[in-house]
Amino acid sequence: MKVVLFCGGQGQRLLETDSTRRFAPKRATDAPKPLHPVGGRPVLWHLMNWYAAHGHNDFILCVGFRAEFVRAWVQQLSEHRRDEPTPCPGVVTHHLLDGMAAGWRVTVLDSGLDALVGQRLKAARDLVADEDLFLANYADGLSDVPLPDMIEAARRTGAVATMLAVPPPSSLHSIRMRPGTSAVEAIGPLADERVFVNGGFFVMRPDVFSVLGDGEDLVDEPFRRLARAGALHAYPYTGFWRSMDTAKDRQVLDELWASDVRPWAIWEQSPAAPLLAAVPLPREHESAASS
Repeated sequence: MKVVLFCGGQGQRLLETDSTRRFAPKRATDAPKPLHPVGGRPVLWHLMNWYAAHGHNDFILCVGFRAEFVRAWVQQLSEHRRDEPTPCPGVVTHHLLDGMAAGWRVTVLDSGLDALVGQRLKAARDLVADEDLFLANYADGLSDVPLPDMIEAARRTGAVATMLAVPPPSSLHSIRMRPGTSAVEAIGPLADERVFVNGGFFVMRPDVFSVLGDGEDLVDEPFRRLARAGALHAYPYTGFWRSMDTAKDRQVLDELWASDVRPWAIWEQSPAAPLLAAVPLPREHESAASS
């Protein structure tokens, strides 16, 4: 099953620094967000490993900001490859022939410098047109969601799009007031309110392109149309999920990796699972991406 990964984001919220100033402000020469490291390896490396461990190793990387960084990183995945043409003019699929990633297919697709996620997906339309179902991801979040179950749910419901729904990973508290007054009736963690947010893991059918208009993002107008038609479903999950939106999120993921508490690293739990070789960033970009 093909996996569309949106790799063109700039990660502006990663500009934040913590009290130790461990993370330096973003510079114009920094790598795109999916190449920012967790445990010394790009978060994209972790995500691709996760999909491969589930048997899905046909990747479409929709690049934008600092696309050359992603291209250079992909070139290091294998010493030998065979390039195959795609329906998109000038775009090839790299069939990796050796190393731990042998047999993998990686297509790097330029989807626009400032394009919204919906438009990045639209750029990949011809590459997934023949799929019954395909997978998609923002490429900045990690989870241990049971992907086979999520795919089966998408098949069973016939939904055009199925999205991972997770509780907000927030320390905020919700406040409930007595009707007609300002008196607080209850206060508690927001996560206890059974509020769910978009987790950024998707299972889709090519029919999604029929509701995706020019210039639109993915979740706003298109998903609202699908919801009104009963064609959008959620896969609620309360297990591990974390999106690397801020420097604090990256620090949490770093600390989990260092502590060996790595719920998403299912390739470590299954020796027979396909594994992406531990390929670092291109040497000339290492210092940029680590800031």
